[in-house]
Amino acid sequence: MIESAQMWGWLAAVMIPAAALSGLRLWVLERRDRVQRSRLETFRGPVRAAETAQSKWEEFGRRFAPIVGGDQERLIKSLAAAGFTRHGSLASFIAIKAIMAVVVVLSTWLMLEWWHLFSAPLYRLALVGIALIIGWRVPDWVLNYLVRQRRERIEQGIPDALDLLVVCSESGVSLNQAIEEVSRQLRLSNPDVADEFAITSAEMRVLPDFTQALDNLVERTGLINLRGLVATLKQSLQFGTSLAESLRIVASELRGERQAKMEERAARLPVLLAIPMMMFILPCLLMIVGTPVVLRMIDAFKNLHFGGIGAIH
Repeated sequence: MIESAQMWGWLAAVMIPAAALSGLRLWVLERRDRVQRSRLETFRGPVRAAETAQSKWEEFGRRFAPIVGGDQERLIKSLAAAGFTRHGSLASFIAIKAIMAVVVVLSTWLMLEWWHLFSAPLYRLALVGIALIIGWRVPDWVLNYLVRQRRERIEQGIPDALDLLVVCSESGVSLNQAIEEVSRQLRLSNPDVADEFAITSAEMRVLPDFTQALDNLVERTGLINLRGLVATLKQSLQFGTSLAESLRIVASELRGERQAKMEERAARLPVLLAIPMMMFILPCLLMIVGTPVVLRMIDAFKNLHFGGIGAIH
């Protein structure tokens, strides 16, 4: 009896602190989970609000998607070439086109009413129709300008990226790792090239065929110069040729093409400067050279005129 009481006492002495420690541990875990949940809810509030606003904006653009019709594929490629690869960019762009069209139409109508122009209803309807077409096309013009600017920046940064690829390939790094490293190194100097290389590196990790990721790079950027680069990389991957030597040759060719384009632009400068020179510099030269001659001719004609009158008298 005494031994059983001692045994129960020992069990109680062991179990009570263990239960207390277990309860304390559960309380700490529950408190930590509550704190993490509150922090997540704190961050989720504005994120959810932004997602709701974004979904409403995209839903507004999807309502006008049937108007675009078959141009949706072209717009998706143009948006990707301009750097807008986020999901829902097409719907947002269509919403911008619709809002711009409404704004231009309202501005045209208010201008006609304010200035009392073209009182005939037919003329006003024609002007409103033209304003609608212009407002609908203005975002397309802006998008095409952004695409051209981005392509020029990518074309200027591709030779530097190829030089980095040569260095990485000579150091023994694989092609996927080399492209990823180039995307990190060019993040500050040329973000557009870095974004394209980062997307290509991600696609090379996901897609079963590396060449498909390279073809997607050419399709996104729309640069003809990259086709030679992609062909060289495919040849190196297929036949096992020296990747560094091939990239060095392609980089030198691209640098030569870039220098040739710069020389072509420099050669066009005299032709482009002819019109400003004729408009601003040539009249000044004519005034400087011809003003004394005109003044002397005026004085000569005055003297001749007065002399004729004096002779008559």
